[in-house]
This record gives sequence, structure tokens and C-alpha cells, in this order.
Amino acid sequence: MPSILKDQKKDDLVLSGITITHPDRVISEIGHITKGELAKYYATVAPFLLKAIVGHPLSLLRCPDGINNDCFYQRNPGQGLGPDVRPFQFKHKDKTYEYLYIDDKKGLMEVVQMGAIELHPWGARVNNIDYPDRPIFDLDPAPDVPFDAVKLAALDLHRRLKKRSLESFLKCTGGKGLHVTVPLAEKNTWDEVKTFGGTIAKEMVAAVPQAYVATMSKAKRTGKIFVDFFRNDYAATAIADFSVRARPGAPVAVPLAWDE
Repeated sequence: MPSILKDQKKDDLVLSGITITHPDRVISEIGHITKGELAKYYATVAPFLLKAIVGHPLSLLRCPDGINNDCFYQRNPGQGLGPDVRPFQFKHKDKTYEYLYIDDKKGLMEVVQMGAIELHPWGARVNNIDYPDRPIFDLDPAPDVPFDAVKLAALDLHRRLKKRSLESFLKCTGGKGLHVTVPLAEKNTWDEVKTFGGTIAKEMVAAVPQAYVATMSKAKRTGKIFVDFFRNDYAATAIADFSVRARPGAPVAVPLAWDE
């Protein structure tokens, strides 16, 4: 009994009823960020983060021993993830798949407890999986492209969407690029949404070919911004709003207002 009590005292960080073990474990040497600090961050932003991911299949980037050690993606439910991490089965092209999703803050704390750092939701909800609720445009610059050019590209995309009477939202990814998303009424198929994304991307390339490219070929991306609309494929994911990234210093994917 004394040893059990000792363990409970050592691992005494409890958030939303979920015990976070080893809260002092360092997950990023840069900034000396601990697992406990990560959990407290996610608990704090949960009201905002959960809006975009509740009921969506998730891919988790798990780094149980920190971001400088082995990390792996997980999108299928498995042992140890906790009862509030829920399984979801669906059929696609005559094959059955099983993904995971969460409904609430307890589920969020359970995936953090198991070493998840990054959260990547699918673009559709489990109860309407064939009809996405958001197209995503990922503005991905080549290494030699300055960030000011990426900002201009985001504004260009914003104007093109506005001309089509579409409201769009902006997000820093925690990396070098920007994401622009558009909320949908979940009435269009994946193919329709991807085709729409491709139309916008190719329109941008046709207008400013020296600045944009819309193909995955890295050989053609030098000095340009890749307008990536391929994240609108069935089962594709993108980093969640307010998700921490598994990168040195643990940067965050932060939504921004357009005037920012």
C-alpha cells in the first residue's frame, strides 16, 4: 500500500478526472517543456480546440519519450488509449476501416496521457463521413520563399474565395506554411470538394505562375508556393486549430484573424 500511495503522489496531475503520469518528463529540450505543461495547455484550450475536432476521426502523432525520440502516427483505436477514445467503423470501396475519435475533454486528456502531441482531424464527421465540412488549402512554401510571400498568397486566396461568396478562415500551422479553410454545409461529396479546391489552386497558378504551383512534384516547387488542395482527399487530415506541433520548442497551430 505505501508504494501505491507514493506512486499516486508522484503522478498527482489530474485533469478532467484523468491522471497524467510522469508530468515532469521533458518532451522538448528547447524551452524545457514537460508532459505536464503540455497537458495543462491542452486542458486550457480545450473549449476552442474541441470545436474543430469533436466527432471527427483523428490521426494522433504520439511521442511517448519526447519529440527528439521515436514518434509515430496512430489513427486506429488500440489498448491503453482510455475509454473516452472511441472507435469508429466505416466502409469505403468494399473495405472496412476502424478509426478513433473523441467527444470531450476527457478523451483529449486520455490521448495526451498516452503521449499524443499532434492532433490531425479528418475533414468530415463520423456521422456524415462522406460529406466533408471543410475544404483545406495548405500554402506550403519552398525553403527559399520568404514568409511575407506566403502571407500575400493567403490574402490572394482569401480574395478569390470571397468573390465566390465564401467565408474563409486562416491558421498558422506551427510550421512554415499557412492553412485556409472554408466551412461547408456537409452536402458536397469528397470528389466535389477536391475538384473545387483544384479549380481554385489552378486559377492561382494561371494568374501568377511565377509564384504558385499546384502539383506535388518537388522539382517544380523551387521559389514557389505549393497550393496544396490534396488534403481534401477521402481520409486526408490536417493539423487541428490550437494543436501543439512535435517540433523543437513545441510551437502551436494558431488561428488568426485576417487583419492579423
